[in-house]
Amino acid sequence: MRNERFTQFAIIRDSSPEILTDKLNLKMYELRHKSPSVEINGDQALIRYTEEIAEPECLEDEYRAKGIRLTCGDCPFFEPARKADGTIDARAKWGECPHAHLGRTSATSPMCEVIFEMLNNKEVRICLAD
Repeated sequence: MRNERFTQFAIIRDSSPEILTDKLNLKMYELRHKSPSVEINGDQALIRYTEEIAEPECLEDEYRAKGIRLTCGDCPFFEPARKADGTIDARAKWGECPHAHLGRTSATSPMCEVIFEMLNNKEVRICLAD
């Protein structure tokens, strides 16, 4: 995710101090989450605030922006470590994956871009367990 921050300004003018105060308070409340600061000069107020824009750089970022956080453990290609008798080793947090570097990954690692592409193209699905 690429984050950009830049400064913006808002100017409020009114000849009446009471109306200027009301307008200023209203604007400051509107900008309260954007770190506003005020300079007052006679019958005008200059408000300086910060805008932040987050632009997704990949499919994972787009899914995260929607509140979807997927890990390798959620992936249909992830094969958890197994004991000698063939049962899943619940102690191990790693597993095998054909898309992982050197074929091995942690179950808690973020899911790779390959799977996000497949999800987007409807080649794979992730279902809730019963």
